Amino acid sequence: MPLFGNLFGKKSVPQENPAPQAGPGAPVGFFPEGTDLSDWDQVFSACLGKMYTVQTRLAELVKDEPDWHIDFEAGVLRLGQYQFRTQFLGSESYVSNSWLWGWENVNNFPGDLLGQVHIAQTYGQSWGLEPLMYAQCELNDTFNGHNFSMVVCGALAEDRCYYRCPTASGQGAAFVVLCDPPKEIFRPVDGITFVNSVTQCIQQFYLDHKIFVESFLRWNKTSFHWSGDSLIAHFDTNVTVEFEQAGENYRIKNLKQ
Repeated sequence: MPLFGNLFGKKSVPQENPAPQAGPGAPVGFFPEGTDLSDWDQVFSACLGKMYTVQTRLAELVKDEPDWHIDFEAGVLRLGQYQFRTQFLGSESYVSNSWLWGWENVNNFPGDLLGQVHIAQTYGQSWGLEPLMYAQCELNDTFNGHNFSMVVCGALAEDRCYYRCPTASGQGAAFVVLCDPPKEIFRPVDGITFVNSVTQCIQQFYLDHKIFVESFLRWNKTSFHWSGDSLIAHFDTNVTVEFEQAGENYRIKNLKQ
């Protein structure tokens, strides 16, 4: 019985005429060496720093826009003055309390709208990452549209973010990848923002703190070195992250600038 056998539904059978798929391989280049790609907690931890930053900036960019509209047939999301090419990832149903990956394509969307989700499925199978291998799962704090979208956009693409599109009835939401977001939302963070983001993330999410911090710095292109159990990140003013052993993992003991 797979680890997620009681939580996830059946494994998806490949669709006929799927969209082109990327070959299996390594995630984008900021994952620390030794990250276990079959371990959801490690993969999510590696993606979170980048995606927390990017999604926060996207929200700030579009917060004053008066309305949004998605055209799934055309693959276009309009947010006031902004327009984005999109790919469909999947949907949450609050009636059945479940997530369904878009590769099942129950909506009969055109194949070119599903390229990114087929890539996610292929990588999930290559890595043995079970949450990307099963078509459906129950919603909870760990497995949901936001967290799945952060991993797909964080691990498999350099310059992607996502948007949640709630249904008019309020009984569900679709999650889409934005394929051409503004480059400005991917700019590096400074030391103060890094410290604030790390503090907020470790309070909100269950994480492997060491993988989370290292990946965040690697994505940010900030050099760092280790001194014992402390990591020193070289911003304009150095940031020191002190870790302590917590079972098999490390957690942050102190964070200071």
